[in-house]
Amino acid sequence: MGSWLRVLIRAPVALAFTLAVHWCARLRGVLVYWRWWRRRPTDLISLWARGLAWIMGVRVRCRSRPEGPMGDLIVANHMGFLDVPALGSLFPAVFVIKMEMRRVLYFGSALAAQGHVFVDRASSESRRSAREGVRGVLEDGDRLVVFPEGGASPEALRPPFKPFCFHEAARQGKLVQACVIDYLPDRKALRWDTGRGMLPQLVELLGRRRTEISLELLPAERIADPDSAAQRYHDLIEGRLLEYDRLASRPTEAAKDDHATQQAA
Repeated sequence: MGSWLRVLIRAPVALAFTLAVHWCARLRGVLVYWRWWRRRPTDLISLWARGLAWIMGVRVRCRSRPEGPMGDLIVANHMGFLDVPALGSLFPAVFVIKMEMRRVLYFGSALAAQGHVFVDRASSESRRSAREGVRGVLEDGDRLVVFPEGGASPEALRPPFKPFCFHEAARQGKLVQACVIDYLPDRKALRWDTGRGMLPQLVELLGRRRTEISLELLPAERIADPDSAAQRYHDLIEGRLLEYDRLASRPTEAAKDDHATQQAA
């Protein structure tokens, strides 16, 4: 079917599924308020992520899945919107989300009710509030996903990582786990353009027949020096993306060399 037909089918299904999961989360919150009132519905958030990925034709391919426990703080590079369902399908967690999403009609309040943390990088007051939110999530024993570069980029070279989540993880002795996200076969084809509106880009994603995303999960560990850990994870993730690019181009270069050798012979 064509892209517009896929949009016409997927958009209402995705909307209905999202609303259903949200109201299930609210109902569960009412039913278990007396006992688990501080816990966030991370299992339902993960269910929503898996369902949305399926509806949108997203296939997640794990390059590695290390043994041992999952991290309490998941740090990943940020390519675009599809990072959220891709990571959420593997990690029952809440997310650190840009403040613009808090202002989206109805869905902003729904995300807030689920316990996600909002941050406006340009506001010092918002950053302080986000730090308190991160502290509360980790203290309550819930898992948190953060994109520490603070913005989406399709390039292998990453902006510097903000260290505030690393500081809180170190203070509480929480496990930190890095995840490397890559879009296949060309990550730039799915880049998130901050200069365009969100709705038209979501429509384009809904119209794609299939989207493949690779995730490389690295072992979880406790950190002692937050600032050096932020730099180390930045360099590690950036290095893995550069390695992906090198390996992807190797067959092409080898084919060129073989062709040149045959012509010379």
